[in-house]
Amino acid sequence: MYLIKIFILFFIFSLSFFNVTDGEFTWHFRNFILTNYNQDMVDSLERRDMGLGLIGSFGGKDYNDEKIINKPAIFIHGTTIRAAIFIQTRKYFMDRGYKSGELYATTYGDGGLTTFGYKTMNCEDVIKIRNFIKIVSEYTNSTVNVLGYSMGTPITRKAILGGKCVDTNEDLGEAITHLVDTYIALAGVGYGLETCNFLENIYPSCNLVNGMHCKSRFLNDLNSQPEKFEGINTHAIYSEQDYLIGKDCCGNICPELNHSNMTHKRNFNDHGTIVFNTLDLQYKLFTNIEENENSSFIL
Repeated sequence: MYLIKIFILFFIFSLSFFNVTDGEFTWHFRNFILTNYNQDMVDSLERRDMGLGLIGSFGGKDYNDEKIINKPAIFIHGTTIRAAIFIQTRKYFMDRGYKSGELYATTYGDGGLTTFGYKTMNCEDVIKIRNFIKIVSEYTNSTVNVLGYSMGTPITRKAILGGKCVDTNEDLGEAITHLVDTYIALAGVGYGLETCNFLENIYPSCNLVNGMHCKSRFLNDLNSQPEKFEGINTHAIYSEQDYLIGKDCCGNICPELNHSNMTHKRNFNDHGTIVFNTLDLQYKLFTNIEENENSSFIL
């Protein structure tokens, strides 16, 4: 219920800054996917099934000769929400010089039809995001920057890492670390969700296979890697007042990112407000503007 309220609030707020007709992929990006892949891939990534106004995706060049100047940025949402949560993020970046062809988002899952306690981190979600990262990189002929919010953090991390899915044993292939320049875990389920410490036998989202429990096989697969794999530069942004994610996950700080270059604490934000209240930091990290204030290095 909390995340549903967050989504409704953000969606109404965001629409005041954004024309809903700008949602979904541009004709140019859609045609690229259709030409190089197929209609099923277009449908899988564009997510028009999310419905009018509840935008399931955005991204793509507006015209053939549009140049890619800024490194393309991909934004992946959290559980029970959709790409629409990044509408204001898109506007913030575009106000500072980014173009449509440099900003991308899609929706995994069912957009909130499955409630918070029942959404698990499924292989099909990971495959969708892995395809998206690869296609955006191919389309723009560039490495990309990636931000994963909340559950979007472990989903994107596994998409980049590759290997076998813990729920289906499907082999995703080799890591695609070489495609990612800067990676941001925003209020991420890095080591787990603290409330799952007590609920693994009650809620599917806390199960020990592909749930957000700190001992789940999904999270152990990510956090047992000997070095960072998410990109060249990796960052975690979180608030100590984010009581949804919590603090203690099997002795680790729940939203921290293992082996990250830097952790950035932006306290006095909850799980929702941190998305918008750290836009300046997200922009600095994606554009390589030095950011040291209120940050702590991870050695």
